[in-house]
Order: sequence, then structure tokens, then C-alpha cells
Amino acid sequence: MGNKFLIILLMGFFACANSKYSDIDALIEKVKVQRVGLSPTQIAILKNPFIDEKKLKKVIKIQKIKKARKKQRIVYRLSSIFDNRAKINGRWYRVGAKVGRYRLAFIDSIKGFVVLKNKNRSLTLFLHRKSKKIKLFRIN
Repeated sequence: MGNKFLIILLMGFFACANSKYSDIDALIEKVKVQRVGLSPTQIAILKNPFIDEKKLKKVIKIQKIKKARKKQRIVYRLSSIFDNRAKINGRWYRVGAKVGRYRLAFIDSIKGFVVLKNKNRSLTLFLHRKSKKIKLFRIN
């Protein structure tokens, strides 16, 4: 009895499955039809989507140069001013001396700043107080 019930159940399942997917054959026939694409002349006009090796090498070279420029950035720190000289990054400089890519253009010991200039930019460096308890004063 159990085997007959199982066989009837399976036959019913296959009958439902067959009626459920009857349109699959029609879809497969639609896919088999040859589709029309671009003509060879239209393909020749299109721009190549892949970058060629020459352009790739040029782009990589430019990126390396940009990374190198970023690494060469120097932070200038003014630590003291004394007798018309300024101590920048641990070295003493006078007006007109070359400090990295800049020239020391101006020293103001009263306000506590110096101006560094090059062709394109000018930097103003101020004295840094480590503590408010330390007072800066000018000796005449």
C-alpha cells in the first residue's frame, strides 16, 4: 500500500513539474537565434578600453614622482631668535641664508617670527612656546 502511494505521489509531482516549466523550451529557442552585433567598421571606430603598456608605464612613473615629492616634504621649526639670527631645525641661519628650498628673508625678534621665501611661496615661522610659564623678552 505504501509503495503504491509513493508511486502515485511521485507521478503527480512530475506532472506538476512538467506543466510548470513548459515555457523553458520556448526561451531556449529564443536564445539559439543568432543576434546581430556591430559591424567590423563600427568596432574599428571604438576606443580600446584597455590601457596600453606605454601609457601604463607613464602613469606608474608619474605616480612614483608624486610619492617621492610627498616624502620630501620638510617641516620647518623655529626654535629661537638671537642677535639677528634664527635657529631653524637645530641650525643657526642669518638673513639671506639658504634654508632647504627657501631663503631666510626676514627676522623679527620683537614679535618672534621669521619669513622664508622661494620663487613660489613664502613661509612664516613663529616661535613656539612650550609652556606659558616661560616668558620671552628682548635684550637691548
